[in-house]
This record gives sequence, structure tokens and C-alpha cells, in this order.
Amino acid sequence: MDMVVNGVARSGLRASVVAALAVAMAVFAPSAVAVNKCVGVDGKVTYTDGPCGGGSQVSRVETPPPLSREEQAAAMSRSEGLVREARELEARRAREAAERRRYEDMQRQIEAQRRQAELDEAERLSRMSAQPVYSVPVYPVPLRYRPHSVLPPATQAAPVAPPAKMRAYPFR
Repeated sequence: MDMVVNGVARSGLRASVVAALAVAMAVFAPSAVAVNKCVGVDGKVTYTDGPCGGGSQVSRVETPPPLSREEQAAAMSRSEGLVREARELEARRAREAAERRRYEDMQRQIEAQRRQAELDEAERLSRMSAQPVYSVPVYPVPLRYRPHSVLPPATQAAPVAPPAKMRAYPFR
């Protein structure tokens, strides 16, 4: 059942609006652009969307059709992912470079401390050699003579009885 609004059927109005939108989308939608490759007499290559100049060799270059909205969204998400990965890579490289600089600074500091310790030791040794060395005389001590002491002869002890013989097991 068609409704009549201001003398126009409602379903007919809806159909005409849909048709107008379809025509507008077809007209304003980006389409594949025809590209011509023109090779001049001198070998110079020119790409144009118009006709080639006289004496040029013309060949048509097929361009891909425009991307759908889904393909554009997928491409955008991929590009955002690549940008994020590139930023993460750059941040990681910056961290590694800073760590490398800290390590090199630490190595230089250790080397400077080692050189300073060598200089301090050389200075200490030079001060030691500047001081006179006094030797202390060592006199040998004569050994005292001690005669061997003579022990009195040992007296013989009384004989001891031999131990009793053991009996076999079990004892009775």
C-alpha cells in the first residue's frame, strides 16, 4: 500500500532517492584512471592520463582498481602496526645506544682509575728509592758448649708373672 505525501507516492519517493544515491556514488566514486605511457623519439618516457604527443609510441598502463573501504581499513591498520613497530624499534635502538654509551663511559672510568693506580704506585716506589736504606749488622752468636749428661745405669726390675691363659668359650 503506497502512501501519498504531497501528491507523490511514498514508495516511489524512496525508490527515486535510492536511484539518485546510486548515480551519485557512481559519478563521484574514484575509478581506475587510464594512464598512457608515451615513449618519445629520443627515448624519453612520459606517463600521462591524456593523449600522447605526435611521434610517440603509446602503450596503455593498467592501474589497479581503487580499494574498498574494508581494504582501506585493513591497510590503515597494517600501516599503523608498521609505524608502531618502527617506533618500538627506534626506542629499542635508542636504549641500546644509551646502554652502550654508559658501558663505554664505565670502561673509560675503569681505565682512568687503573692508570691513576699505576701512577700512584710509581710515585710510592720513587719515594721509597729516595730514602736511604740502612742495613742492620747481624753478628753471629757463639754457641755455648754443654757437655753430655751421663745417665746412671738402669736397675733391673723384678720379674713379672705371665698373664693367665684364656679358657675356651662358653665359660663354665
